[in-house]
Amino acid sequence: MRTELKPFNMTIRVFDPTEGVQSGQDYVLPVDSPDIEHAFASTTANAASFTRKAESGKALPVAFTCLKVEAR
Repeated sequence: MRTELKPFNMTIRVFDPTEGVQSGQDYVLPVDSPDIEHAFASTTANAASFTRKAESGKALPVAFTCLKVEAR
């Protein structure tokens, strides 16, 4: 069985939770996924994978949120 993938643009904000969501930086990431839920999950996981989470042996406060999902 082959799943049809749909193209989305996901706008993700990476931010310092101690400073609030407005402290972050936005990234628009293209993703092909069967639905919005899977697109969100995979994009958030990728953002977490590629974001620096430690410095000098100490954990950095970091959080992620999805701001917008658009079909492309």
